[in-house]
Amino acid sequence: MRSLFFCALTLVVFCSDGALCKSVFSSSPNAHMLLRSRRANTFMEELKPASLERECREELCDFEEAREIFITREATLEFWTAYKDGNQCTTNPCVHGKTATNCSLNNGDCDHDCHESKDGLARTCSCIKGYQLQDNSRKCTPKNDASCGQIRIQKSAYLQPCGFAYRVGKRGKSPWQALILNNLGRFHCGGVLIDENWVLTAAHCLETSSKFSVRLGDYQRFRFEGSEITLPVKQHISHPQYNPITVDNDIALLRLEVPAKFSTYILPACLPSLELAERMLHRNGTVTVITGWGKDNQSATSYNSMLNYVELPIVDNKECSRHMMNNLSDNMLCAGVLGQVKDACEVDSGGPMMTLFHHTWFLVGLVSWGEGCGQRDKLGIYTKVASYLDWIDSVRQGWDKV
Repeated sequence: MRSLFFCALTLVVFCSDGALCKSVFSSSPNAHMLLRSRRANTFMEELKPASLERECREELCDFEEAREIFITREATLEFWTAYKDGNQCTTNPCVHGKTATNCSLNNGDCDHDCHESKDGLARTCSCIKGYQLQDNSRKCTPKNDASCGQIRIQKSAYLQPCGFAYRVGKRGKSPWQALILNNLGRFHCGGVLIDENWVLTAAHCLETSSKFSVRLGDYQRFRFEGSEITLPVKQHISHPQYNPITVDNDIALLRLEVPAKFSTYILPACLPSLELAERMLHRNGTVTVITGWGKDNQSATSYNSMLNYVELPIVDNKECSRHMMNNLSDNMLCAGVLGQVKDACEVDSGGPMMTLFHHTWFLVGLVSWGEGCGQRDKLGIYTKVASYLDWIDSVRQGWDKV
C-alpha cells in the first residue's frame, strides 16, 4: 500500500452485501490530516512543504500505521480491505477499492481461489486446473481451448427471450450438458461432463436401469447436427450414502468407456473449491442457469426436443424449508422464485446448475427433486456438488490407480 498523501479522490467502502457504507476520505486536506500526521518520520518533517520526491521515496503505509489511526482491528480492516493507494510516482497514482487484503471482501479480488495468511492480514490468489494466474496476481485466464467452464461459440446473450418459463437456449451455450440414455437407448436423465472421462448425474437416475450411455454435444435430440457423440458408460457409481427416501447424497459418477474428445460443443464444467463455493457461489440470490430437455411443466405430456434453460436464484435453505413439506439436508441447494412458474422438471434430473463467476462457469448443483414442478408456492432442490469434492476426487483417483 503506497503513500496516501497525494490522493484527493473519495474512497468508497462497501459493506459485505455490496451496499454503500460510507466514505473514508472526502478531500485531500482531510486525507492529509487523518493519515499523513501518523506517518511522519519526525515532528519537524510535518513542517516541511509537500514533496513528491520525498513521498515516493519515504512515505509507505502499512497495516500497523493504519491501525494507529483507526484504533481497533475491525475498523482498520474495514478501511484496509477496501483501499489501495497507488504509486505516487506514476501517472495514475490513485486506485480506490480495487484490491482486498483478505478473502472476505469480494473474494479478495481473486477470480478463482483466495487464500488468507494465518493472521488474516494478507491474501494470495490461485487458479483452478486449466487456468493460469496473470501478472496482476488476481485474474485467471484459460490455458487453452480445452479448459473447463468456457463457452466457445460466438459471444451473444446466453438467453433467448421467449414466452415460457423454461426457454430455448442456443446450441453450444451448455457444452458440458450430457444426455443420459438407459439400457433401451431412451432419454433417461441429464448429466454434466466434468472431465474427459467422467460425467456427474443424480444417483436416483441409476435406480431403474443397469446399463447406460452418454450423449455429448447434443442440442436437438431428434436431429443429427454433427457435434454429437454417444459413448458407453463403463461403470456407474452412486454415492455410498445415497438415501432414496430422503434423496440425500443424490449424486453419482459415470465413467465413460473411452475419453470424450473436446470441441466447441463438448467441454467440461468447472468444479469450484469448497471455500469458493461457500464464500461466493452459494450466496442467497446467486443467479444460476439450469439446463435440460425435461418437461416445460408438470402437466406437459412430452419432453422437449431442444435443450432448454431456466434462470433461477439460489434461496437460503431456512427460507426454502418454510415452503417445502419434505426436509432439506446441508447437502442440498434450493432455487426458484415464489409466485412464478420457473423450475426444472421431470427428466431434468442430474442436469447441471451452473453459475458464472469472473468469466468462468462453475457447477454448483445437480437437479435433484421437487414437490411437483413449476408450482408457484414451491421451490426446486439441487444436490450441492461442493459437498462431494473429496468423494469425486477419491473415485477418480482410485480409478486411475486400477
